[in-house]
Amino acid sequence: MFAAMTAPLSVGLIGAGPWPRMVTGPVLAAGPETTVTGVWSRTSARAAELAEQLGVAVFDDVDALFDSCDAVAIAVAPEAQPELAVRAARNGKALLLEKPLAGDVAGARAIARAAHDAGVGALVMLSNRFNPGFDDFVAAAEKAAPLSGGRGCFFSGAFLGGPFAYGWRLERGAVLDIGPHLLDLLEAGLGEITDVRASGDPLGWVSAICTHASGATSSAAMCCAAAVESKTEVEVFGREGAALYDGRQIDYAVWPARLRQALVSVAGGVVHAASVDRALHLQELIEQIEAQLR
Repeated sequence: MFAAMTAPLSVGLIGAGPWPRMVTGPVLAAGPETTVTGVWSRTSARAAELAEQLGVAVFDDVDALFDSCDAVAIAVAPEAQPELAVRAARNGKALLLEKPLAGDVAGARAIARAAHDAGVGALVMLSNRFNPGFDDFVAAAEKAAPLSGGRGCFFSGAFLGGPFAYGWRLERGAVLDIGPHLLDLLEAGLGEITDVRASGDPLGWVSAICTHASGATSSAAMCCAAAVESKTEVEVFGREGAALYDGRQIDYAVWPARLRQALVSVAGGVVHAASVDRALHLQELIEQIEAQLR
């Protein structure tokens, strides 16, 4: 579709909540790799507000939005994403999807299957992977090998108030919300997680012990109800050294362009590491953790 880009990739926005207002919409509209054609949301008033913010059209019908673009960026509640992503894929649109893919593994599988069946590229908003510091972390982890273990944490006060303290996040908790980020970072450093054992309260503090295919073991701590500055940190240890990823060190002068470039590349057929298959695997781990917490 876009093997050689001669014009900006046209993207339609689905959803008009805080993330597309604060991040996805402005980043994709800024270009030059991408341009936004318009906004559709089940909440028409919010769609109109976001469209006005970006200076683009507002659509009353999602199929009309599909007709206006070559890719769609979806930012809706996990339970709502599968239906919209499947429809977009069947319309031949490249996808920028939110994490988690869905509210459950069945929904995540439906998205992955639809993307593969339609032959469309799909990129998932595992946002740390667009940070240059992520590449440095992976390189340092490779130098530290063989790796024996590590630890990771993701803390914030997001559930205590602010734009993300609502709806599914307060109902399902930290594991579904930030779990994809933390588990993805641990796997980037130590390899695929094959088993996880967890305890705690998803609306409070969750601790987990992860077993990796490499033989390494890691610990993970998650909490979105702590009165602290947001912190994402992963450190892995090996016989030749250690590697640290600090999510507070994101280079926001580079991150937006890396996201846009990644979306253009998957629209052209390149499989990015933040793929729909990776997100499905993370969803399976999340379901395993949530089942143990119940």
